[in-house]
Amino acid sequence: MVIKLKKTRQEEYEEILAQIPELEYHPTTPFIQTNQLIKNFEINDHIIHAVDNITLSIKQHEYIAIVGESGAGKTTFLHLLGGLDLPSSGKVILSYVDLSYFDQETLATFRIFNVGIVFQNYNLISSLTAIENILFPMQLCEFSSDENLTRAHDLLAKVGLSNRADHLPFQLSAGEQQRIAIARALALDPPIILADEPTANLDKTNAEFIGRLFETLRKQGKTIIVATHDEKLIKHAHRILEMAEGKFLKDEVIREVTFQKTDKELNEAI
Repeated sequence: MVIKLKKTRQEEYEEILAQIPELEYHPTTPFIQTNQLIKNFEINDHIIHAVDNITLSIKQHEYIAIVGESGAGKTTFLHLLGGLDLPSSGKVILSYVDLSYFDQETLATFRIFNVGIVFQNYNLISSLTAIENILFPMQLCEFSSDENLTRAHDLLAKVGLSNRADHLPFQLSAGEQQRIAIARALALDPPIILADEPTANLDKTNAEFIGRLFETLRKQGKTIIVATHDEKLIKHAHRILEMAEGKFLKDEVIREVTFQKTDKELNEAI
């Protein structure tokens, strides 16, 4: 079954939702799941098993830290979870939906509404200001201009950079650029945040800010999955997955997930 794209991004997404019965909410079904997930890369005569037969379930509202040495497969695994790359075999279930339903274009539409991705190197558009970078996903989906601008300014305030709205990326520090990248990832209010070494190039102050921000987002209903070596992020996690040579060697639950939005949290939610 392949779903074809039509109309605007928002209309396309609504059509996707209508066509997939698996989107019905099943409390006993994992929010995110991988089944025998494999990703191989062929280099000359060698096959690299970047992700090696991983079966994993993730609950909604979990904060998961994936740790491991460079080259362990953390980035590849995140890219597979977020639909940025396709597996060699196996399946990814995201927001209760099997991503193998989608062709590439439809997958891009599904992803933009369900996953906010934060890259180690920020990936801001160099010719756009901070506020324009945040607005970009919303404009791509043709949302109301007035609502877009209000939300973009709210997100700037959330990451503590209201006074940097008109700055270009080169005029921002590394920490400020990453904060803008996080605000952009939140632009469409996705339920899932994937972050790949988001504090690797940052000073202690910005790293601690992002650690606290991710925990706040988790409390407001997001599911956070972060690949990191940074204890300032790891200490907020409910669960730590240790990865080496494409496999998870250890799956440690630090504390059980509890989640219930208070009225105050609902009013403050991003």
